Amino acid sequence: MGERRAALGHVKAVDTNIVARFVLGDDPAQTMLATQLLRTPCYISDSVLLETAWLLSSRFGLDRPALAATLRDLIELPTVSVGDLEGLRWAIDRFAAGADLADMIHIHMARGADAFVSFEKQLAQRAGPNSPVPVETLG
Repeated sequence: MGERRAALGHVKAVDTNIVARFVLGDDPAQTMLATQLLRTPCYISDSVLLETAWLLSSRFGLDRPALAATLRDLIELPTVSVGDLEGLRWAIDRFAAGADLADMIHIHMARGADAFVSFEKQLAQRAGPNSPVPVETLG
């Protein structure tokens, strides 16, 4: 488990729209509320992080380096808990190096499995030598 894995009964889990307002600051009233919330202990799930990444890149045009830095900053906030901090760091680092973020999150969430199996031929290479689970290509 991550270093700041919180008991979910003691924090509030936040939605993508809260994270987006915090990052973008595009609505003053909602940004203030989102900032206040993220200054208290809260939890950001992998799925919210992934949806946030999609939103920031597809709708708001953040490029890969800016998006990777934003995601890193977000999960490193002292009040933010995630499911597996080290796993998400690994996934974001692989994304910054050119891998697909969703694929890397799928792989890190498969930790403990015998392998992560895909038809994608370059996935093992993109996951790199330190993949948390071996990646196998089917076919």
